[in-house]
Amino acid sequence: MKAIFRDQRGEESIIIHSTGSALMTTIRGIECSGWGFDALTPAIATDLFHLSLGDICGCTFNILMPVRLQAPDGLRQADLQAEVVLGLPVERGGLDREDIEVSLHQPEFSIRSTGVSGLFEEELRSLTEQLPAGFSLECCITCGLSDYSPAGQGAFGCLACFRDVADEYRLVKSKADIFRIWKRKTDDVQETHYCPHYESRPKGRGYRG
Repeated sequence: MKAIFRDQRGEESIIIHSTGSALMTTIRGIECSGWGFDALTPAIATDLFHLSLGDICGCTFNILMPVRLQAPDGLRQADLQAEVVLGLPVERGGLDREDIEVSLHQPEFSIRSTGVSGLFEEELRSLTEQLPAGFSLECCITCGLSDYSPAGQGAFGCLACFRDVADEYRLVKSKADIFRIWKRKTDDVQETHYCPHYESRPKGRGYRG
């Protein structure tokens, strides 16, 4: 993923590599990795960034996120534009702000999420609800084999995949159902990831519906 990292020290063009469940990048010559944009940890001790519990903060990421887009004329490779703004640490823990906004621009339309939730889940839901007829995203957030924990989730990369217990997951309708198979999840995946097990998510399936 191509991205621009920006903070009070300046800005830098970077490449963010994704395994589908983890992120890796190099910023200012330092390798950083983690499961989400708000959980990128420098590999060595440094004073080149603001840090919160060891993770980079006080910065903005502007990211191009490759996704599969089904269109009336067939499958397209498209880029979601995402802006992730991470604030500074506060005494009670966490950051003073975490803003996320995603947008998608195609010849037929240009749409943007609400930018108010601080979660990729809600921002991508806002975006998909605006897609014109005949268009759909093919990625983990729209897959019929993924779900979030009733105990809560992070801003990005905390989506559980149940492809190895697909038949059982398709029967999930409640919190009790999802907890019953939770420990048998395949792994945690990023909302914009895609794998060959993808299947379109029917309305009402799983704990998140």
